[in-house]
Amino acid sequence: MNRIVLIGNGFDLAHGLKTSYMDFINWYWEQRLNALLTENSAISEDCLCKLEITNTKDCSSWFYFFFSHSYRDILTKEWKYPPSDIIDRIKENTDDFSVKCSKFFETILQSIETRGWVDIENDYYQLLKRSTENSNCGYTVKELNEQLGFVQGKLVEYLRTIGTNKYIKDLHNAMIDFLDPVDFSTEGRKMAMENIGLDITSLEEIQNNFEEQKKLRPERIMLLSFNYTATAKMYGNFNLDFNYIHGELEHPEKIIFGYGDELDKDYKDILDRNDNELLKNNKSSRYLLTRHYHIMLEFLKSAPFQVLIMGHSCGNSDRTLLNTVFEHENCVSIKPFYHKWADGSDNYLELVQNISRNFTNMRLFRDRVVNKEQCSTM
Repeated sequence: MNRIVLIGNGFDLAHGLKTSYMDFINWYWEQRLNALLTENSAISEDCLCKLEITNTKDCSSWFYFFFSHSYRDILTKEWKYPPSDIIDRIKENTDDFSVKCSKFFETILQSIETRGWVDIENDYYQLLKRSTENSNCGYTVKELNEQLGFVQGKLVEYLRTIGTNKYIKDLHNAMIDFLDPVDFSTEGRKMAMENIGLDITSLEEIQNNFEEQKKLRPERIMLLSFNYTATAKMYGNFNLDFNYIHGELEHPEKIIFGYGDELDKDYKDILDRNDNELLKNNKSSRYLLTRHYHIMLEFLKSAPFQVLIMGHSCGNSDRTLLNTVFEHENCVSIKPFYHKWADGSDNYLELVQNISRNFTNMRLFRDRVVNKEQCSTM
């Protein structure tokens, strides 16, 4: 029997990496602010936003604004406040400055402001659908695709500036740990036990017989990473393989960044419009550019398997692929690792709610997902 470990951004965050989209947007603003202090122009713009000094009679406004408010240290040249906060102050100073954002970037910023987090891929998909519903939406699909491509390039640039050597032994132990039949679904338990070659119900029954325990060691383990960073590669074992399903930073031309929710009720309408520009960032199409997806399918088909979820939110951006994994006939267990905060609250319920959206058969969902009492934090 095998095990597949879904690696998401929460995995990188657990290793201390600032890989959230909020961290990325703050980095982007910092780059823009740094450029404004060195460019000899009243205008600085890219496809996401345009920053302009409207008071052209006093082009020293930037310097006066930054340093008179002590936003930047003169000696170290470091920003004393989050760049996003400084941009907000610039927006308020309408006498001297103008900040104009594209609809896509404006949506991203609104998500951060109202929810405290952002899912750039999902925001892109919602705007893509809106463009098919309203021709007067204020942007074209081509412009939206150009902006997503620009964000992807900047994201790669940002992720290359961070790294970690941190290793978490508990996570590694969980990846390679013996299978526990208690985690198996009622429907899949018989198939799993026959594949393993044991007639028991739990690890406790053979805890003093190591030879029998060895039969519960996963024959093969695949770390299916949805991240671009190399964090997962710090974890190795004789029976463990890596599959960077969305690509790696070392090969930016193969990175997949877009939408993957073909279960969405509006997706058929997108297909029926016969416009390839609408499918440019469809993940299913881009999976065909490499062997990664087919390697995953071969793994799923080879034997019964358990799914461990480490840091993947299981949101709709990967819904098509996750449905393929979760509802596969060989899937006998889905075990999420959840996050617990200092105040004692946790996100187990939110995580399993997200997992449920990747199922079309709710009976399988209830049977295959491991209950909270048998799950662990990460």
